[in-house]
Amino acid sequence: MADLLKNPKLCAACNEPGCDLRCACKLVFYCGAECQRKHWPAHKKVCTVALAKKIKSANDGAEAANARAAAGDQFQRQGRYRDAERCYLEARRIAVQAHHGNEYFVLEMSRLLGHVYREMGRYEEALTELHESLRIARSSEGERSRVAGRALSAIGGTLLSMNKYEEALARLKEAHSILKETVGPEHSDVGTVLTNQGSCYHFMRQLNEARAAYGEALRINRMVHGDDSVQVAISLTNLGSLLGELEMLDEARAMYEEALGILRRVHGERHPHVAATFCSLAIVLKQQGQLNEALKMYNKALKIQRRVLGEDHQNVAQILQNVGFVREEQGKHDEALEQYEEAFAVYNRALGIDNPHSAHLLYNIARAKAALDDDAGAVESARECLRIFSKLGITTDISQAAAGLLRLSEGGT
Repeated sequence: MADLLKNPKLCAACNEPGCDLRCACKLVFYCGAECQRKHWPAHKKVCTVALAKKIKSANDGAEAANARAAAGDQFQRQGRYRDAERCYLEARRIAVQAHHGNEYFVLEMSRLLGHVYREMGRYEEALTELHESLRIARSSEGERSRVAGRALSAIGGTLLSMNKYEEALARLKEAHSILKETVGPEHSDVGTVLTNQGSCYHFMRQLNEARAAYGEALRINRMVHGDDSVQVAISLTNLGSLLGELEMLDEARAMYEEALGILRRVHGERHPHVAATFCSLAIVLKQQGQLNEALKMYNKALKIQRRVLGEDHQNVAQILQNVGFVREEQGKHDEALEQYEEAFAVYNRALGIDNPHSAHLLYNIARAKAALDDDAGAVESARECLRIFSKLGITTDISQAAAGLLRLSEGGT
């Protein structure tokens, strides 16, 4: 387990672990200057320091726009989404002015901004950009063009992130049909659509359909991208999640560990996808009763997410909440309450007051207070939880559990 938590610091050239020499971009390590020199022709294409120099030296509008777009691509791959957003916006602005509205370039910048905003949790902004890319694609390339299919795929993925599963699935099926027709059934674009379709089926509890979609996506991604690719890592993570729900815990853990190794080699240690995989491993370890090991995984993920996404991101709140669950299971209700209250504050800052995540946290807070014999505090938190769910017009298992807790706590006062 300690090996998973430790940063292996692999040499980007020869894959040897324990390296100390690091590129100025902080993305890759090297075991020595010779390996760094050998790897430079490949690395300079993605090194953000080199790309920044290229931006400064760019002369005309087209060259400047392309340089910023290339930098945005690398920032996005590294999980530096705010930097990627800045580059894509500037590239699009320059392109509109210099290219006199070059439609394909503007389309691509809108699509890429949509991906960035989705990763940042800014879903409405993501949909705005992606619908704009779809509009341009349909008008310039046709209703059933590849670019239209990719835009529909991205819209479906964003709707999936917003928990709008049926709407997402409809868009993804349309994208799947277009992309199979335009690029063939074993293309990376098709693998992406199948991955998101699998997630829709997964959340809709259609587990056989989910497993089939995930499995086909993994097969395509291994064939197209190779075993050591981000796409394969994502497929492994999805299958791991499904296997975990099916209580095939050893198999799920093996999927996650393989995915973690890939993501570390591709992205390094400071990436949100690495953090998400630590969280997935923590869930399996919690299911296996290895609570201390699960906490170590969550703390590793929390450190990465705070560094990359900032203190006030909903992903940070989710990890804090999960740490609270583990503390509660350990019987440490005072520590659980501390984590829940911190997560509640982050959700409010990230999403605004009276959001469903905060309502869920209030139920957890009420439960922790009840365990600490603070019945008055439990009543107050449970009432606030129900107020938010009522205002939002939502009835869930959590709201019903909060109502039950409220009855019990009021009976004890």
